[in-house]
Amino acid sequence: MAIFQNQVTTGMKVIGSDGKEIGTVKEVRATDFLCNRSMARDVYIPFAAVQNVTENRINLNVPSDQIDHQGWANPPIMGSAGH
Repeated sequence: MAIFQNQVTTGMKVIGSDGKEIGTVKEVRATDFLCNRSMARDVYIPFAAVQNVTENRINLNVPSDQIDHQGWANPPIMGSAGH
């Protein structure tokens, strides 16, 4: 089971390592969660990118301006490495 999986729930705010809000959790899955972003494509963020979870916030270990460069636009293929 992924670390933080049981702490992440829909509606939580997702914050980049730079402190900027990225979006909100739309769906929680086995190895990642779908982040709903305003004016941008939703992304599937792996639990490995979560730095910590506090109250209603998920803090990532990736800055907000690097989210689109992580290859998270599509859900991972089950059993694939590196996601």
